[in-house]
Amino acid sequence: MSDWCTIESDPGVFTELCEQIGVSGVEFTEVYSLEEQSIEALKGRTFGLIFLFKWMKEEDTRSTLAPEESPVFFAKQVITNACATQAILSVLLNAEGVQLGPELSEFKAFTSDMDYEMRGLTISNSESVKKAHNSFQRMSSFEIVQDDSAEKEDAFHFISYIWNKGKLYELDGLKAGPILIGESSEEQWLSQIRPEIQRRMQACQAAPSADGKSEIRFNLMAIVEDQRLTLDKAILEARHYRHKVSIKLVSVGEDLELEDDLDDDDCPASVPAFEDLAEDAKLLQQALQEQSDKIAMLKSAKEQELQKREKWRMENARRRHDFVPFVLCAMKHLARKGKLTGAYARAHRAAEEAKAKAQEKKAEVAAAKKRGMLSALRAPLPEKNPHYFDGSSQARTR
Repeated sequence: MSDWCTIESDPGVFTELCEQIGVSGVEFTEVYSLEEQSIEALKGRTFGLIFLFKWMKEEDTRSTLAPEESPVFFAKQVITNACATQAILSVLLNAEGVQLGPELSEFKAFTSDMDYEMRGLTISNSESVKKAHNSFQRMSSFEIVQDDSAEKEDAFHFISYIWNKGKLYELDGLKAGPILIGESSEEQWLSQIRPEIQRRMQACQAAPSADGKSEIRFNLMAIVEDQRLTLDKAILEARHYRHKVSIKLVSVGEDLELEDDLDDDDCPASVPAFEDLAEDAKLLQQALQEQSDKIAMLKSAKEQELQKREKWRMENARRRHDFVPFVLCAMKHLARKGKLTGAYARAHRAAEEAKAKAQEKKAEVAAAKKRGMLSALRAPLPEKNPHYFDGSSQARTR
């Protein structure tokens, strides 16, 4: 049994996990659609993608890169339940501009000459990484022992996609090495990775399932720059712009009080030079108002980001809290008031009904499969035809 727990796929969980390891300046955001508009919104600020899907045995004929021919960091997954953290590390340790902190910086340097297996073992033996990962373990006063005869839960797996030095890679710790997807520019890699993610989704949906339903449980997240930092940069730029416009207005004779006390040495390069500003007072007043409105909008967005962080903090605290004593206390009060027996009876009845429906559905699926097999056996064989279609869009060829 692994001493690494399973953790929830959630942007707040993953962001705090990174911060506990010592990484700063990044956060996670969910990608709800693979439409071009959603992908465009991520361009210019994404370090990598983390994809969660239902794991199934597959025959992957794609070749993997050996350590001596791979320019990217890759580690084999040697322990169960660690795939989320390992997928995150695969992005962080290959990203440019990420503040890794002393722990991961030392780890990256220490493992640089190791093979994939040894890197995986080093991750499994990292107490700081393991502690951060297991800090999201569900707390319970009871140890729940699974019934061996009970139906097994579906297994899910995390992999990552990155862009590195003009090339796209898939990093899956269960594979022998990184998979080179193709070449791409930094501006276009997110658009070019879409077909690969769609291909994997379609493969999961096409695979047979016990209930006969198509698989729809996927989750895609992007590791991006901390939006608080992004907004701080934009606010600073707008303030410098407003400051220069205000000085220009004073220089053309306008009576104006400066709102910002800024050092010109800290001015971003994107702000126009003083001599490039308009000479017309009306145009300058218009620019001043535009920058003031922009600053107000950006500060409002920053406040929303702070609220989002506070929400993440509260949700993570609840994830770590043991609610069993509270539930037991509530049950005692229900029992004292004579309401527990009735509530139990209703819950038991609902559970039995749900179980009966599940068994009925399972029997229907089995019967449908049996009918399909019998129909296939009774059907006449098709005439030999080099263009015979088997029901898909692909033709059989000899």
